[in-house]
Amino acid sequence: MLLASPAAAQVLTVTLLGTGTPRPDIEHFSQAILVEAGDTKLLFDAGRGAAMRLHQIGVSSDQLDRIFLTHLHYDHIVGLDDVWLTARLWQRAEPLEVHGPTGTKDFVDHIRQAYEADHHVRRRQSGLAMDLGDLWAEEIEPGVVYLDGDLKVTAFTVDHGEVKPAFGYRVDYGKRSVVISGDTTYESNLVTWGKSADVVIHEVMMASEGLLEKNPRLQKVQKYHSSPKQVGQILAQVRPRLGILVHMLKFGVSEAQVLEALGEHYKGEVRVGEDLMAVDIGDSIYVYQRR
Repeated sequence: MLLASPAAAQVLTVTLLGTGTPRPDIEHFSQAILVEAGDTKLLFDAGRGAAMRLHQIGVSSDQLDRIFLTHLHYDHIVGLDDVWLTARLWQRAEPLEVHGPTGTKDFVDHIRQAYEADHHVRRRQSGLAMDLGDLWAEEIEPGVVYLDGDLKVTAFTVDHGEVKPAFGYRVDYGKRSVVISGDTTYESNLVTWGKSADVVIHEVMMASEGLLEKNPRLQKVQKYHSSPKQVGQILAQVRPRLGILVHMLKFGVSEAQVLEALGEHYKGEVRVGEDLMAVDIGDSIYVYQRR
């Protein structure tokens, strides 16, 4: 049962900080997922409001161990400066490490440059040790990108159209695992890396037939996002204990219609992700709101 309390043994906790899209939505901030394994806290993407959502669940930005970016579309990275500057304000001693695709170093360097004036003024006026808590970037390749004891993070490429490379991630913590799709259309790598995963978190897009026929732009967008059919096909091959939908792009359809369309291709447990939804992955899977 998905509502059963997890065992006290090794548990992987996943919290959806932002489940929305580029469209501003006070109930659904843009993409950010916190994964906690023991005392280690990993953030995947840092979209709009990531620092606020972390604060809501009682996690300070300065407690993050690493940040991993799926790609550099703004709705996945626009909150990175807030996460970093908040960590610096709380006097984080070590650099905040950001790992992502080609272009991540330039992006991080420009963030650091953009806040140089703030950096110097705060150091003079408040006496805070603003030389601490720098922002540091590494551009990664597919493969294992983080390894610490029983905790492993693997990056793999996904198909987000002209955005290359775009990454998905698999996090393994002992016997527990979660796969994060990032933004993608149907991708065989998701099937490969999703095998034996406990939870798969996947994006989805659906538009009504009428809108698709009349709107060439939507047709283009659909080509680099996943339809309910494609998500269902991936989940049917992977067969996770739980599937979660995020980044739900809906055009002329309802959430129920998205689930119905997906259900034609996959009969397993699927939930629509909400901001601050958490999943404890242990012998049982426990889903709850972390408010």
